[in-house]
Parts: sequence; C-alpha cells; structure tokens
Amino acid sequence: MTNQLFEAALGIKAPWFVQSVNFDEASRQLTIGVDFVAGSRFAHADAPGEHPVHDTQIKRLRHLNFFQHEYYLEVRLPRVRLANGKVRQVEPEWVGRLDGFTLLFEALVLAMCQQMLLRIAWPGLPFHRA
Repeated sequence: MTNQLFEAALGIKAPWFVQSVNFDEASRQLTIGVDFVAGSRFAHADAPGEHPVHDTQIKRLRHLNFFQHEYYLEVRLPRVRLANGKVRQVEPEWVGRLDGFTLLFEALVLAMCQQMLLRIAWPGLPFHRA
C-alpha cells in the first residue's frame, strides 16, 4: 500500500515502480527506491523503436522535501543497446536536466531564484504574504 501511494504521488507509471521506501528518522531522510519491470524495453531519442536493456546504473536524485525531511529517489536507470551497437542511458521524464535532481526540485530552485533576483534588482519591493 505504501509503495502504491508513493507511485501515485510521484506520478510513476509502468514499467517503473516503487521498489522500496526507507525512512531514516535520525538523519531525517526519506529514500524511495525506483525500479523497472524486468524484460522491459525502452525508447531512446537517438533511434526509433524500443530497445533491450544492456545494463543499469543507480542514480540518487534529490526531490522536494517530504514535510521537514530530505527526500531522495534512488532510481535504477537502464542503459539500452541501440541497433547501431551504441549504448545510451534512458531517463524517465521526471528526471531533471541537471545531474542529481528531479525535475520538480529543479523547478522549485528556479522559482526561488526568480524571487531572489527580483528582490536584489528591486530592494524596495514590498513583501506580500498570501
């Protein structure tokens, strides 16, 4: 039940699934293990069609906080072998463009930067709380 809850909250869909949920109260960290179904084939932008998994790599991605706790995804990402023999990393749409972050975490950082830049450029800007 817990795994399904996190799959729904993260928007993870097949062939991806939440494999594990680990909460470390002492370090105030929540780590979600994400995997894919064995035998899955994946598309890649460099070549049409779906390709077999060559091997995998684990990536640890910083996600938005879970209440006051740091939240990480440890994702087993496939590398696929293309028809031309090249091996390429597959990344789901929720992996960010910067190494080590989810897309939502990157969006939060960019939104905060926009607010900070506005305050630097216009120090007299009145502060409004919604």
